[in-house]
Order: sequence, then C-alpha cells, then structure tokens
Amino acid sequence: MKRKKMIGLGLALMILVVSFPLPAKSNSFSSYGPETKRIGAGLYLGEPTGFTFKAYLSERLAIDAIAGWGLHHEVFTIIGDVTYDFLDLPIQSNVVTLPFYAGLGAKMEFHSGPNDDTVVGLRVPVGVAVQWIRHPFEVFAEIAPGMKVVPSTEIDIMGGVGARFYF
Repeated sequence: MKRKKMIGLGLALMILVVSFPLPAKSNSFSSYGPETKRIGAGLYLGEPTGFTFKAYLSERLAIDAIAGWGLHHEVFTIIGDVTYDFLDLPIQSNVVTLPFYAGLGAKMEFHSGPNDDTVVGLRVPVGVAVQWIRHPFEVFAEIAPGMKVVPSTEIDIMGGVGARFYF
C-alpha cells in the first residue's frame, strides 16, 4: 500500500509540472526549434542513461522528458521537466545558436533488487544546448540539482549530455 501511495504522489507531481501555466502560443507554427522543428527525440548519457524527448510549446518554453537506467544502481528513472530558454548566448554565427535554459521538474526512480523502493523527487535542470539553424539537430549538457522527497528527504544531483533529432 505504501508503494502505491508513493507512485500516486510521484504521478501527481509530474502532472503538476506539465500543467504549469503556459504563455499564449505564437501565430507562426514553424517559427522556433532547430530548423524550425518543434519535437525532438534522442539519447541521454549520464545519470540516468537512456532516451530523451523535448517538445517546444512556444519560442522559449518546452517540455522535456528522460527515461533511462541508472549507472550506479539497478534503477529505472522517469523524469519530466518544464524548461525555459532564457538566454541565447551571444555568438557571431549563422550556423548555430546557444540557448541557455533552466527549469523545474519531477522524477521517479524504481529500484530493483533487495531494496525495491520507489523514490520521488524534484529537480531544477540548468543547461546549454547547441542548436543548428539549418539542420534539425541539437546537442546539450545539463546539471540538475534537486531533492528526493519520498521515501526520505535528501539532496540529489543528476546530469548528463545528450543529442536530439527534431522532426
């Protein structure tokens, strides 16, 4: 019963994160994202290692998700973040842009083995991406300090690098 309550709490937190109030959408459907594509999928290497998904909701606001396996423990992790590209780092290039982003998110870890706890936590991802202007591709690096809140409270840090193809 305790495990069901923790899973329910984690799902409620993730729903809260993705229902974050959004600004009005732009009138131009194809005005943002790498090569003006809005939805991307790819690989994430770090903690956890797995797959990543990103969908731009507006020019700077996006929903980001990661599903992967922990490198140090037998753990499957699901992450959902809302991110905001608040600064394009100034570079003199017509090939790439460098958006710097930050956000708020939630995670759930499903441990296997003798200690099969379900962990729920909050995180604050901060990172930078390299987005090609004429190609639907990006690479990024991020770090995400946070806090595990269920079953016990403790400080947590995650991070990694990744690449996404936009379609």
